[in-house]
Amino acid sequence: FGPNPDPQYFKAVYGALADAGVRAINNSWGSQPADVTYATEAGVRAAYAQHYNRGTWLDEAANVSRKGVINVFSAGNTGYANASVRASLPFFQPDLEGHWLAVSGLDSSNGQRYNQCGLSKYWCITMPGRLVNSTVPGGGYGIKSGTSMSAPHATGALALVMERFPYMTNEQALQVLLTTATQLDGSITQAPTNSVGWGVANLERAMRGPGQLLGTFDANLGAGLTDVWSNNISDQALIQRQAEDSAEQATWQQTLISKGWQNGVASTASQQDQADYATGTARAAAAAQRQYQGSLIKSGAGRLILEGANTYRGDTLVNGGLLSVNGSLVSAVQVNAGGTLGGNGQIGGLTARNGGIVAPGNSIGTLQVNGNVTLEPGSTYAVELSPTASDRIVATGSATVSGANMTLALENATPVALSSAPIQSVVGRQYNVLQAANGINGQFGSVSSNYAFLGGRLDYAANAVALNVEQTAAFNSVAQTPNQAAVATAAEQLGAGNAVYENLLLTQSAASARDSFQQLSGEIYPAIGSVLINDSRQVRDAVGERLGASVFGTDGNTAAQDNVWLKALGAWGKTDSRDDTAGYTSSIGGLLAGVDGNLADDTRLGVVAGYSDSSLNMGSGTHSRASVDSYHLGAYLGQ
Repeated sequence: FGPNPDPQYFKAVYGALADAGVRAINNSWGSQPADVTYATEAGVRAAYAQHYNRGTWLDEAANVSRKGVINVFSAGNTGYANASVRASLPFFQPDLEGHWLAVSGLDSSNGQRYNQCGLSKYWCITMPGRLVNSTVPGGGYGIKSGTSMSAPHATGALALVMERFPYMTNEQALQVLLTTATQLDGSITQAPTNSVGWGVANLERAMRGPGQLLGTFDANLGAGLTDVWSNNISDQALIQRQAEDSAEQATWQQTLISKGWQNGVASTASQQDQADYATGTARAAAAAQRQYQGSLIKSGAGRLILEGANTYRGDTLVNGGLLSVNGSLVSAVQVNAGGTLGGNGQIGGLTARNGGIVAPGNSIGTLQVNGNVTLEPGSTYAVELSPTASDRIVATGSATVSGANMTLALENATPVALSSAPIQSVVGRQYNVLQAANGINGQFGSVSSNYAFLGGRLDYAANAVALNVEQTAAFNSVAQTPNQAAVATAAEQLGAGNAVYENLLLTQSAASARDSFQQLSGEIYPAIGSVLINDSRQVRDAVGERLGASVFGTDGNTAAQDNVWLKALGAWGKTDSRDDTAGYTSSIGGLLAGVDGNLADDTRLGVVAGYSDSSLNMGSGTHSRASVDSYHLGAYLGQ
């Protein structure tokens, strides 16, 4: 870098950084030329005109910013009322705003002794710049001062914001850094000033999300992401900017007339006139396109939670995932297909379109609407309820329901422990789910749930809609076997408040209900009795085999002398299922030991003892099994 820097060199360097994925580039390139001044707007314009349309190195910096990279420029150290022409470049080329950051500096006593923000105030921040321990060429550290020390502070702060909000674009992260800055007295910046711009970076505030929305902010949180914005988000700076833009454009129209530029500037015009015409034309086009109200779009499948008192005046659109308002919004909310609105806060109005879902609360809660509610065809009002409360929408205006769907779901719909103690039931209860001070217009098209036996019926009044929760089908209506039907009938007779009854209400399909009936059937109890009776023959057979071997053995002398004997038990069986009973498999294993002797040549008396383990596994959805340990003791006499 020198008096005549090579643009091609800077093109290669800036391009390589951008291609490598660098998101922000810190810049501080010497002092301003001796023949320029930044004390006035005219001085800055004159400095810009010197290099206008000349293809300088600064144009190469601008080119990478147009690709999304944030260029951070020191404002300069002379103490002028405006930042350098480099830091002020978006004033002349408005498309760079949002990807350009000017940085002014403070001395050790928080005084501003360096160039002020001036023309760059809407993209300018102020950072420490006096007696900074900085790296120096050749290695090591040295104490340095100036905005060349301030700019790295800002770049580092921007990097932290980018890390905190990985789903944000570079421009959005810069907006967070700017709009959460505070003035030198610590007050929250309502609008940037000529001296310090947005003020001093306040990273504590920046970690809580944007402080203002400077146009449309698309918060695109992907699946699995959840974030909380707790700042009070406004768009106050846009009010000031609209007034300033209006005044500037009125002056520009007068300039066009006084200069005779209504049809353009002559090719023979001075460099200054050509630069001023290009600047004025670009700024007029930017002002015509600028949004002067902040708006929020929630997109992506993730969740965004707003906890502040938010006063931005534009729209709030939910295009995907969940937007949960636990604070307040002046803005009206529109929920589009794929989006869900939740929270316990207040909003300025509500429209749910086809495919949009409104689900108040963070579990069960109330959404306050300071305006009208419109639930269009194909939208869904998802009501969560418990035995004591339900979701509610309460509107100060009217509610128009055009065939929207209502769904009901139980809070924490998990099975309750089986006990004899009564529990609260939702069956037979009525919930006020929609209230509108100026009246209810229209009706819901349907009420549905994910439960096989639980549903709702709506009652309409002039200013309210009530949901009555009812059992919609008998338990035995889904039974397929006599055993299932018997269990279902018995369970239903237990009535609301019984744990078995309440658990069956939570089943979500006929198939899962039948599985529950099977599990409650108790078939394993008669089955295990049958298995034990059948397994008892193993002991009888073992004793019978002993007597036969003793009395009828081929070697009578040997048989009479073997007084002690052992017998291992083992058997496996299977019983097939039938239409009304479940099948099962069984097994037995064990050991018998006996001792006996001859009372006479043809008579033997003995005792036997042993242990066996019988196992039973039932199929057909009963999920039942049993294991029985048996101890055996007996006497036998045979001839």
